[in-house]
Amino acid sequence: MRKLRIAMDLDDTLLDFLGEYKKRFGEKAMKDSIITKNVFKLRKDKEFWENLPLIDHMDFIPEMYCTKRINSKTYTRNSIIKQGLPNRPIYQMLYQKGNKADLIKGRCDVLIDDSVFNVVSCVKAGLPALLIDRPHNQWFGPQFRIYSLEYEEILDAYRFMRQYV
Repeated sequence: MRKLRIAMDLDDTLLDFLGEYKKRFGEKAMKDSIITKNVFKLRKDKEFWENLPLIDHMDFIPEMYCTKRINSKTYTRNSIIKQGLPNRPIYQMLYQKGNKADLIKGRCDVLIDDSVFNVVSCVKAGLPALLIDRPHNQWFGPQFRIYSLEYEEILDAYRFMRQYV
């Protein structure tokens, strides 16, 4: 089998968006509607986007990054480089309710994301997607879940998923 072409989400998959957001706005600002308003305020905050800490490492080079951000793609690229992540293409969707599959289907074999919404939307659209285990997605069942960003675990989960999806 050829190497999987893996698309990686950034925020809360590789970079600690929620932790830094919570430091900035506090626990009371953790509702989706409030996050959306505050992210709009942050869109031009170069320091915020370029300094998100790395929360996980990959043992592979992704095909691309796919993110839902409204900030400058330059900030995203600078953050990737600063954290020592592979410099790969960035596919950026500006609409939070959009389906990442519309942007990357056919360009990758599988998406890794921390968002249940993004994973389920992609799977329904025919793009295999795996959910990286994070504290904020524990409520969702075990399906499509991985626990590390190790290539072999992703490959095993992808093969298992392909039997049923």
